[in-house]
Amino acid sequence: MKKFKNKIIPVIFIAGFIEPLNAGIININDKVAHDLNMYRSFLAVSEQIELHQEADFVTIGADANCDFDSTVWRIGDAISSGATEVRVASNGSYVENLILDDQDLILRGGFATCGDAELNNQDFTDLTEINGSATPTNTIRIIGNTTRRLIRLENLILTGATVAPPTLGGGLIVDEAELELQLLRVGISSNSGNVGGGLLINPGFGVNFTNTDVFAQDVLIVNNASINLGGGLYCTGSGAQITFSGVSTISNNTAVTTGGGIYMRGNCKVSIYSEVNSQAISAFPGLFNNNSAEEGGGAYLNASAHLFLFGQEMCDNTHCLGSNGLPIYVQGNFSDSDNMSSESGGGIYLAGSGGTNEFYANGLWMKDNQSGGNGGAVYVGANSIYEIERRPGECWQRDRCNLIINNRSSTSVGFGGGFYIDDGTMNLSHVYLEENRADFGTAIAVSGENAVVTIENSVFDDNGNDGLDGYSDFEVLRASLGASIVMRHSTLANNNVVNNIFTIDPALNSSMSLSSSVVHDPSSGNLFGPINGNLSIDCLVSHEANSFVGTNTIVGDPMFVSPSQGNFHLASGSPAIDMCSGITMLNPLDMDMQTRAWDDPDVANGMGAFDAGADERYFFEEMFLDGFED
Repeated sequence: MKKFKNKIIPVIFIAGFIEPLNAGIININDKVAHDLNMYRSFLAVSEQIELHQEADFVTIGADANCDFDSTVWRIGDAISSGATEVRVASNGSYVENLILDDQDLILRGGFATCGDAELNNQDFTDLTEINGSATPTNTIRIIGNTTRRLIRLENLILTGATVAPPTLGGGLIVDEAELELQLLRVGISSNSGNVGGGLLINPGFGVNFTNTDVFAQDVLIVNNASINLGGGLYCTGSGAQITFSGVSTISNNTAVTTGGGIYMRGNCKVSIYSEVNSQAISAFPGLFNNNSAEEGGGAYLNASAHLFLFGQEMCDNTHCLGSNGLPIYVQGNFSDSDNMSSESGGGIYLAGSGGTNEFYANGLWMKDNQSGGNGGAVYVGANSIYEIERRPGECWQRDRCNLIINNRSSTSVGFGGGFYIDDGTMNLSHVYLEENRADFGTAIAVSGENAVVTIENSVFDDNGNDGLDGYSDFEVLRASLGASIVMRHSTLANNNVVNNIFTIDPALNSSMSLSSSVVHDPSSGNLFGPINGNLSIDCLVSHEANSFVGTNTIVGDPMFVSPSQGNFHLASGSPAIDMCSGITMLNPLDMDMQTRAWDDPDVANGMGAFDAGADERYFFEEMFLDGFED
């Protein structure tokens, strides 16, 4: 038997300087700094593995070169030999349940034979299966809190676990472990459990508190089920931080109650980055086609949970995570999958009790999500905060870096096809909202005296379909029961809603501040209905001005470059050019990330040099924007 001289050495890094990343409420810098530290540790362990010699690992499989014959021995036996690295050949069969208790370990699959394992010839397309159906417990369970440990799993698929209450988790569980867990090309598939059918991270509380950090690159959590919470992933506790990098996908998971894809609570922090990666085991990063019978088809956030979706590259002064070539997806998720209770938040649900939940995204594609209640894409409850922004630099699309498209609330008195804000807070900057449907508030519905929505540099078009297909399609944006909407430098056009574009409910004096914007939507009726709450309107180009009283208002065609092609840049001669004065903004750049207040020398200024609407027109734009379509 081999002697083992090397141990895994976790590497601790101090993060470099990170430029302030957003001007909203949520501080993302700490999470990005943490994630980059975990990435540096991941790279360091990768370098250690490359230096390992024959005495540093054992192999298991079904050929003559193996240290452990898989027809006689199990992976657990190879681990018990004292090796800190075990290489698993795919020619063996592994039906077993592993418990990793207070130990360092590198467990690597992806080798066709043990001969390939000896030579470190790992095939990134080969995921070696560990099937947990041997006993009704987790496929892999990790425990131990006496000292900080590092475990790395590579090129494995964890499947077959069927876990009954009161045991938690399904395919992989980390339970009160002081641990850094690294996952590389790992599939967690077709497991079921009570809570957290695929992956469960529970660092513990009080005297059992531990810190569990997970760095997962190119990980696929798919087709798992929970009879309770978190079909794909369940995490809880302030000691839990999970980072998904590369092309990591959480898809086709189901929960009988809430959180089909993810259920997170108690200050758990999860981030997902999008990257273009030729060795990924999935094509698209994010949350796809997850279902819950109750709220939160894609993800459910409760008790001060924090979810970050990064579709743009995030860097400090030495390393980067993510890329600008691929969006982060929230697509095809569904709440109220049993059609029983009109449950809300098809894509994302931020609960309204038990602390402040936070959601942040950039480079986001949110499409085809549906709820059986309110908020086809997103529901934001009281005390919760939801933010989308675009960072400077490149993005996967020149215009539509953040695209919220074809999301739908219930056809039975559903509010907020895109977003329903229920006494919560939402900031949107540089967002396109298109083709969303609801009975009330096809794009956004806001309700409650504490509800505040701020919208900047954004475009609303093609929402609603004239009341067809079972939807009423009333208004693009709705504020009710004391809610407040603030809209600055935004554009609304080519929507297909019924009655009017904005409904600002007079009950409890709901309010809207609309400034430096363009609303050209004659097919949708007047801007406002006959009775409204508090309106403050300044510097507006619109198709009518009979339904409201405002200052510095122009009625006329804003002259978009090509509205039929979805191009809402301002053409030469637009009355919106150099019309407005400067106002306070979360982000002062226009929808193309260009500086505002370019003073066109051929246009006499109105109140100032700022253009109304989402676009600040520069003289050279028309040379390449004519007929442009994203």
